[in-house]
Amino acid sequence: MGAHEPPTNRSFYLSLAASTLRFAIIVALVVGGIVLINQAFPEAGEGGSGPPIGGTTTATTPPVTPTETPDGATGGTRTPQIVGVRIAVFNGTERTGLAGETTTTLVDEYGYVAVEPADAPSPVAVTTIYYRRNRDRIEAEFLAGDFFKRLDVRVAKLDPDADVDPEVQLAIYLGNDYAALRD
Repeated sequence: MGAHEPPTNRSFYLSLAASTLRFAIIVALVVGGIVLINQAFPEAGEGGSGPPIGGTTTATTPPVTPTETPDGATGGTRTPQIVGVRIAVFNGTERTGLAGETTTTLVDEYGYVAVEPADAPSPVAVTTIYYRRNRDRIEAEFLAGDFFKRLDVRVAKLDPDADVDPEVQLAIYLGNDYAALRD
């Protein structure tokens, strides 16, 4: 046996197997890293803490066509459900009965399911619609653009610690802007 013998088929196959195994390990690590990153950084707005009632706020315009599916994944267009959506209306103004009147209108005209209207814990200047889950945002934006179309209503994520019935999907805090419009 000399030192300079030609390579054998066996060494070729061992080399091929080793490089294939290395490639498979790298792919597995990349896929595992992507899954780990997705688990470590969930969709913005899910859970977390924020202000007592809401997190980020955005001014809304008439209804938009979102690209969100019911489970929150991007993809097909999702339309608001409206009928059967659970709402709570809070009066943040000095006008007596405003939350009750608004609740009745929303239930009769849209088909929302409402809990007993109540007073807001503090005065509200700008009417704000808080949504509980990200998938409820489309409902809030629709309501802001349709029912409250003459106002610049804020839409925000409801803080998980807010004192709102856990079954409520939209918490509507009526502000002085809405009361002035109703006068």
